[in-house]
Amino acid sequence: MPKKPSKSKPKPPAKNKVKAAIKTKDHGNGLVIDESQLSAPMQAALAGVAAMPIKRETKLTALVALLSRPEGANIEDMIAATGWQKHTIRSALSHALTKKHGYQIVSEKPENSARIYKITGRAQ
Repeated sequence: MPKKPSKSKPKPPAKNKVKAAIKTKDHGNGLVIDESQLSAPMQAALAGVAAMPIKRETKLTALVALLSRPEGANIEDMIAATGWQKHTIRSALSHALTKKHGYQIVSEKPENSARIYKITGRAQ
């Protein structure tokens, strides 16, 4: 039985040029595009993409920053930094940071004080 022809319309070439230009600019997919051939709005869009920050602050990076301090951090510090609940913090410590990212986390329980967590290094 022969296939029925697709009823979808092909994408306009302008969008494909923008996508190709963005990929070429950031990721180097091998396509060479002369930016002078692009329209002014496309060039403005490319300039906007180039100006965007590459890394953004995530809640996990905030946890890593807290735990990397010499004094470490307690659960209350981590809750204030992320807005997560206690069980979510503990899960992030054991699964995301320790198992997935390879951080070595130690905890200390000083007398009459909250438990302190610290990053001591990365697994080798």
